[in-house]
Amino acid sequence: MNLKYLLCIFYFLILRGISFSQDNFDSNISIVNKLADESFLSLGNKMTVLGKEKFYKVVFDPGDQSGAYLFERFRTGFYDYKLIINENSDSIDYVIVFKDPLITTKYKRIFTDNVLGVKKIEREIRVSYDLELTEYNISGADSLNPLLKQNFNKKSKDNIDLDKLGYIEDKRYKFSSSDLPEENTLNQILFPAIIITVSAAAIILFFTIRSK
Repeated sequence: MNLKYLLCIFYFLILRGISFSQDNFDSNISIVNKLADESFLSLGNKMTVLGKEKFYKVVFDPGDQSGAYLFERFRTGFYDYKLIINENSDSIDYVIVFKDPLITTKYKRIFTDNVLGVKKIEREIRVSYDLELTEYNISGADSLNPLLKQNFNKKSKDNIDLDKLGYIEDKRYKFSSSDLPEENTLNQILFPAIIITVSAAAIILFFTIRSK
């Protein structure tokens, strides 16, 4: 009798575990924003020293989606600075150049989360770019010796429930999605079979106990 009750409790714990595991997730864009904001810390510290009253020319490729997104994130975080975008002006004091920006999302594998039977994706999101902050050269060249040179390249890795895929991606941005990897036989057959067997056994035992 004790074994029957234990199986019933185990069954309900499985259901609770599945429900809990599906409630916690960050969207791909949210993770990109966190990485981007982290990357701006050194630049922000330097610009604070140089002063908000100065004029900063910002150079980036507006045709590149990764570069355009990083710039918009930068402009939002530094809205109270005097930024001049991809233009020349006699008022420019400093030049900020974003080079080779890249934002990627990759789904590395699909796996089943132990006895819970919850299918998950291993997610990897990367943000990288090169940056230079220099004084403006009024003689014609855009830059002199860099005041700050940064090679940012960081990634975030975590696991996300497979059934949340439609919520974590933002279709406006290509870098916010990725092709799914192939699922192995263990995930497709073995784990679902275990869950079905345990669930069926628990239900049968539950009604057997009630009938006695």
